[in-house]
Amino acid sequence: MAPSTSHDPRILITAGPTLEHLDPVRGILNRSSGKMGLALAKACSERGFPVQVLLGPVESSMQDEFRKHGQVAAYQTSGELEGLLAKFWPKHDLLFMAAAVSDLRPTEISESKLPRSAVSIQLEPVPDLLALLAKEWPSHGIRIGFALECEDQLLSRARRKLESKACHAIAANPLATVGSDAVSGTWITPEGQVALGQLEKSQYAVELLDRSLQLWSDESG
Repeated sequence: MAPSTSHDPRILITAGPTLEHLDPVRGILNRSSGKMGLALAKACSERGFPVQVLLGPVESSMQDEFRKHGQVAAYQTSGELEGLLAKFWPKHDLLFMAAAVSDLRPTEISESKLPRSAVSIQLEPVPDLLALLAKEWPSHGIRIGFALECEDQLLSRARRKLESKACHAIAANPLATVGSDAVSGTWITPEGQVALGQLEKSQYAVELLDRSLQLWSDESG
């Protein structure tokens, strides 16, 4: 699926979890390993495409692997990721929003370590970063979202996300994807959906890249 545009796509990948701070030493962290983002970075670099990765707080060995396949800018919080997206997205053509962005974050961060006792923490929704990009740059590039849901609700929720995030496609993955080396995913666009079967993450990444390149080629003409 070779694109017919005059230059190779400049690819932006977000990967890993977010860490939402509660105090100077504690925070809310999810289980994302960054493996899906790494597989995408490898697939892109093997094609010779320039890759910029926005990488959350993953293990140092994983950080080293990412640096073999592209430029890396690190973030911790969803707010930091939002700032990096605003900086880098206008310079790129294709976005894989593979980061597992927290849905909620504390409304306040304690300046001192919280005591070891019962506390109440007020949480607020994290802005939908992919939807914000669509609002700020509606006609720019191709935006690919990811949905991670329970299998019985995966497709219905992924379709709702496709609409609410105003992205070009959603890669819908069951919860078993977390930490696994294999994926049984579904590619969803406004035109329909395609079950991709059980694939190793490296194979899955190639499949997503090929389909995304086709969208970019069709959009670019």
